[in-house]
Amino acid sequence: MKIESIEAVHVRIPLDQPYEFARGTMTSFDNVVVRMETDEGIVGYGESAPLFRSPTGDASAVAELIRGPVAQRLLGEDPFDVEALVARALEAAGGNVDGVAGIDVALWDIMGKYLGQPIYRLLGGLCQDPIPVDYTISAVEPAEMAQVAVKVHKQGFQGVVVKVTGESVEKGIERVRQVRSALPNHCTVRADCNGGFAQDDALEFLKGIADLDIEFVEQPVPAKDFDGLKRCRQIGIPISVDESLITLRDALTLVSEKACDILNIKVPRVGGFLLAKRMAAIADAADLAVVVGGRTAFEISRAASRHFAASTCGTRGRKHEGPGPASQALSDDVVTRRTTREETGKAGGHVRVERGPGLGIKVLWDKVRRYAVDLPS
Repeated sequence: MKIESIEAVHVRIPLDQPYEFARGTMTSFDNVVVRMETDEGIVGYGESAPLFRSPTGDASAVAELIRGPVAQRLLGEDPFDVEALVARALEAAGGNVDGVAGIDVALWDIMGKYLGQPIYRLLGGLCQDPIPVDYTISAVEPAEMAQVAVKVHKQGFQGVVVKVTGESVEKGIERVRQVRSALPNHCTVRADCNGGFAQDDALEFLKGIADLDIEFVEQPVPAKDFDGLKRCRQIGIPISVDESLITLRDALTLVSEKACDILNIKVPRVGGFLLAKRMAAIADAADLAVVVGGRTAFEISRAASRHFAASTCGTRGRKHEGPGPASQALSDDVVTRRTTREETGKAGGHVRVERGPGLGIKVLWDKVRRYAVDLPS
């Protein structure tokens, strides 16, 4: 079996309402859908989700990278040679993991379909199912965030993530305090700053919520501020990293610097399944917890996150964002069926991993074409 064609399309799906966080206001998801077909007619799908407002966050550029130099290195190759092909893709992409993530997931989707097995069984088997997930609250006014927290908890969610921007330490503290006070003690609360605070402001923010029962705070300082992360850990609230964690080298640096307590591993952010599993192994060796982050991703990546969480034992015991439905008001998707907030709430804030071959989802190419920004001729 050989890879016969690779397509990569920049897809833009609008949000029903804006989503506010430290990097700005999102009105749509701009991601890359990858379609890979073999000479035996097996089609695999993947997704790359470039980081919003980042130097590599241009989805059209990522799509061109994938269908250009990355595809040239993979056409005619056996999709089962995943180790070699991911290495080739990473080299062709110049180390940009956004150019690899959709490719990697599509390869595993093909392998699973060929073997008639779900991806989680190829990645190590089942460690947990169902998978607990939480709900992320957009950074609006504190009282409104508290109302949202109460609403989603009544729907069945047992944990929330409070988005905190860097524009005001005081407002950040108030957002967390109001949400925490609105929920029962057993409901977990996390804060996600998306790197929005400078060091001193981050420390002031952490001290302002130190008396609360906060599970952890994610990325209080910018991505490369490892010294700031270490200072934040001294306050006593566990620190998770997201923007600081893109490559395996990042993971090793974070571990060696003792800069965090938790690794937030996002399948579409770190380059797909193979690199995500390697990153989880680093966390396991360092005795660090793993959460499976969501990214602003379509259902393709959310299914991928479920397979990763289900097959990675280091993810047990915590709630996750990636496997669950998008907390942002995504108006549509490119699949026949997407995970909803309502069904997740009815399941007590849990989702189940797909049991069908490969990703176990069906991608609708007419939907990809409908929302395409740069569909190649």
